[in-house]
Amino acid sequence: MKAKEEKNNIQCIHERKDGDTSYLLHPEDNDLFVRTGRQVIASCQLGISLELWLNELSSMMRAVHDWANDHAGHVRACYCAPQGTSVVFFFAPKSEQFDFDLADELAAFNLELLRTYNVGMAEMRQIPWSEFDRFVNPTAATNRLIYGEQLKPLEAVDA
Repeated sequence: MKAKEEKNNIQCIHERKDGDTSYLLHPEDNDLFVRTGRQVIASCQLGISLELWLNELSSMMRAVHDWANDHAGHVRACYCAPQGTSVVFFFAPKSEQFDFDLADELAAFNLELLRTYNVGMAEMRQIPWSEFDRFVNPTAATNRLIYGEQLKPLEAVDA
């Protein structure tokens, strides 16, 4: 990683140099998180330890799973993926068309998450299941199935 200095095995993240650099956080439970240097510094400045932040994120993901389970009549699947400085939840509706009722429920739930969990920006997006792989890479370690059907990796096409 660029701009890291080692002094007595202490690695430094400098906001000016490393603020936009992405860092992979790999806890023992193998949940992978990507955060920018600026996000890591901001969490420290807010008095939130990284462990507490990860606990908040984990709790938020459990809340999203429970919410999706409670709305199983409308939700086919939900994935979570980091995008920039946001945690993005991708919801596929059970219907083939955009589900306006689900959209309203997601908007209200998104506000609830932002007020309840101190993890930074979280976004909810409704995307069609038939095009889910355009938004979520099913083999990427940073993407996580929260609820519902597992995406199947795309098959290789012979030329």
